[in-house]
Amino acid sequence: MRLILMTVLCASVLAGCKKDDSKAGALNVTIGYSGFTKGCVTVTATDEANAANTSRLDVPIPGNKPDTVSVAVFRKKDWGRVLSVTTQLHEVDCSGPTVGVPQEEKAEVPEEGTLDVTFSVRAVDGDGDGYFSSDGPGGAIKGSDCNDGDITVHPAAKEVCNEKDDNCTLGESDADEKPTWYMDGDGDGYGDVAVQVCAQPAGAVALGGDCNDANPQIRPGRAELFCDDKDDNCDGNKDEGFGLESDCEAELKCAGKVRCASTASQTACVRVEEPVIWYVDSDGDGFGGQAVPGAACESPVDGGVSPSQDCDESSRYVRNGLPEVCDRLDNNCSGMVDEECAPLTWTTNTSVGGSDNLKAIALYDNGQKGWLAGTDNLVHYDFATGTPTSYTDPSCLGNWTAAWASANGRLFAVADSGKMITRLFNNDPLCFAVTAPGSAPLHGVTGIEQSGGNPTAYAVSSNGKIFKWTDPYGEGGALSNFGNVGDNLRAIGSAGSQGTLFAVGGNGGNKAVAYRYDAAASQWVSDSLGGNFDGYLYGVHVTDSRFAYAAGANGLVFKKSGGSWASLPPVFEANGTTKAGIRDILAFSEKGIYVATTEGRIHFYDGSVWTPVHLGTTPLYSLDGPSPTRVVAAGEGGTVVSFTAP
Repeated sequence: MRLILMTVLCASVLAGCKKDDSKAGALNVTIGYSGFTKGCVTVTATDEANAANTSRLDVPIPGNKPDTVSVAVFRKKDWGRVLSVTTQLHEVDCSGPTVGVPQEEKAEVPEEGTLDVTFSVRAVDGDGDGYFSSDGPGGAIKGSDCNDGDITVHPAAKEVCNEKDDNCTLGESDADEKPTWYMDGDGDGYGDVAVQVCAQPAGAVALGGDCNDANPQIRPGRAELFCDDKDDNCDGNKDEGFGLESDCEAELKCAGKVRCASTASQTACVRVEEPVIWYVDSDGDGFGGQAVPGAACESPVDGGVSPSQDCDESSRYVRNGLPEVCDRLDNNCSGMVDEECAPLTWTTNTSVGGSDNLKAIALYDNGQKGWLAGTDNLVHYDFATGTPTSYTDPSCLGNWTAAWASANGRLFAVADSGKMITRLFNNDPLCFAVTAPGSAPLHGVTGIEQSGGNPTAYAVSSNGKIFKWTDPYGEGGALSNFGNVGDNLRAIGSAGSQGTLFAVGGNGGNKAVAYRYDAAASQWVSDSLGGNFDGYLYGVHVTDSRFAYAAGANGLVFKKSGGSWASLPPVFEANGTTKAGIRDILAFSEKGIYVATTEGRIHFYDGSVWTPVHLGTTPLYSLDGPSPTRVVAAGEGGTVVSFTAP
C-alpha cells in the first residue's frame, strides 16, 4: 500500500477530521510552533524496514492560532509498522530556506486508531517578514534575518545603498544600483579609475572623466587651458578654442596657420608659405630684375615681381622675352650673346667735314644725325644720307673740346678758350656764343632736358669751375657759376637730372678725381674712387640714378653702383702691356661698356673681360650712341667710326 500523509488543520489532533476507513491506524503527528507566524514544516515518513518506502509533505504554517499543526500518517499494506518521522522547518513558506536541524521520532503505527507523535519548534520572527532572527534568541532556531527588527531587511530583500545590509549578504557590496565613484589622484575634483560601492571611498569623487589624473590642471568642465597638443579638458579634442589651423599672416607677409607656440597657453602664426626674393624694375624696361633686400611672400615695395624677369637690371636693353639683336648683349637672357649673328663690323669714314681732328661727337634722332666738333671744325652729319654740313662762320669756330646735343638736335659745344656755343641745325650759319667768366678753359659739357622748354647745359673747366647755361640762348644769355671744386675737370655727365650729375678729371698730383652734385645740399662733393689712381679721367657716362662709369689715362675704368665707385679691370693697348689712353666711355649695361683710346681702338667690356672690337690706328677722342645697336666714335683726321646692328 502507498503511504498517505494528510495535513489536518485543526485545533486539536484529528478533531473534526474525516477518517479514511479503508486504511488502518495512523500516527497523529502534531507540531507545535512558537515565535513566528509564517513558515512551513516539511514532514517526512520513512519505513524503518525499507528506507525506499518514504514520503513527505510540506505543511504551511497557518499564521494564526492555535500554534500547532497536525499531520495524520496512515500506513500502507506493504510498509512495515515502525516509521521514522522527521520534521524540517522552512522560513517564509514551503519553498523558503530550511533552518535548524531536522527532528526525528520513531513510532509504530497501531492496528487501529491513532498514536500521537509530537514535535515542538521555536524560531523568532520579530518583524513578521517570514524570516527568523539569525541570533536565535532564547534557544530559538537561528534563521537568516540579520535584522529581525526591520521588516525591510531579510534575505529576499533588494539590496540598495541605504547604509544597511538589506538582504543579509555581503553588506551593501551586492547592491544592485551602487553609485560609481572615481579615484581622484590629483585632487582636482575629477577622477579616473571607477569604483562602484555604496559609500564614498577615501580619495574618491563623484565626477569622472579625468584623462590625466596626475595633473590637476587637466580635467573636464574647463576651457582648454594650454595650447600643447594635449586634451586639457578631456573632451576628446586637443587645443580647441585656440583657432588652430585658421589662416593668419605670418612674418614676412607670408600665409600662415595658427598653431601652438613654444610657450604654453599661447599660439603663434606659423608660416606655411616660403618667402621669395622680389625684384623691381630699376632700368626702366618694364620688367623687374633688381632684388629687393630680404625675402618676403608679398612684395615689400610697389611693382615688385617674383621670380626675376630681367637678367640684367643695369640695362633696359636686356630682359626676359626680348628678341635677341646683334649688339654684344644677351638681350633675351638666354645665357648666350648674339646667337645666330654674323661677326659685328664697324664702318670707318675719314675726312668727315675735312681732315681736322674731331674731338667731340653728339648724336640725336636715334643716332641717325649728329654733330662733330674739332679744331675750327663744326659739322652737322646726316648718317642716313652721309651728308655733312659744315659751319664756317667765325661764331661757330673754335678749338672745340666737347659737345652735347638735345633730343631736338640743339648743339652745345665748349672750347678750351672758355667759349660755349649753341645752335640748331638749320640754314642760319650763325652760332650763339657765351664765354665763361675769366675765359676758363672748358673741357666737358652735358645737358638736361627741361619739360616744355629748352635744355639746361652744364660745363666744366680745367680750373675746377662748373658753369650752367639756361635759356635764353640769344641776347642776354650767359653762363652762371654752378660750383668750384679746384681740380682739373675734363668731363661731365648726367642721366637727365641734377641729382645724377658727375664731373671727373685729375688733381695737381696727377691723380684721378670724381665729384657728384648733391642736389639736396646744392653743392658738389668729392666722390671717392676707392683709392689713389694715377692719371686723369677724360670721360664719364651716367646711365641712370644707380650707375655711372668713368675712364681715362692708364687704362683706368670705374663703375659706380650702390653708392660707391669700384675699379674695373684696366684696358691695355695692342701690345698687351701698355695701359690704354682712354678718352671717352659709353655704357649700356654693366656688361656692355665701350671705351675709345688714343691708339685708335674701341674696346668692349662684357662684365668680365675687355675685348677690342675695333682695331683702328687713328686716335679716337669721343664716343656716343643712343643704344647698343648704334655706337659712333670720332677722332683725328675727321675719322668717324660707327657701328649699326644689322
